[in-house]
Amino acid sequence: MGASSSQRMFLVTVNGISGTFQTKTGGDTTSDVTKNYNGGATSPELLAAPAETDNITVSRIYNHDRDYAIHKQLRAKVGRWRTTISVTPTDEDLNSLGSGKATQYPNALLVRTSEPDYDSSGSDGAMLELEFAVGSVK
Repeated sequence: MGASSSQRMFLVTVNGISGTFQTKTGGDTTSDVTKNYNGGATSPELLAAPAETDNITVSRIYNHDRDYAIHKQLRAKVGRWRTTISVTPTDEDLNSLGSGKATQYPNALLVRTSEPDYDSSGSDGAMLELEFAVGSVK
């Protein structure tokens, strides 16, 4: 049995954008279900819709030298740019456990890009955030 993983033991990459991302949220796969009680039945018949995967949002601390040009470029491509998002598990030293173990979201469509928020009295890191609609998981 392998060691347990902490949330930090993953490398998140977006094909076409250099570097890794600090956070990834979403990507849950679910199916809506209708419970159908046929006349007099005490137990429902379960009717499932096709499975769908929720949008994925990735973010990282904004670095002007690295992110300004790509953010400007991506803003013009919202709703049109498709890419692959990869989530690769790592060991405790953040060494990849191999690309064969990565979860991939191919053909992900960029649906939102968010530039960093501004707060003149804040000390939180400024974040670059990208949201993608996904259709499949490999």
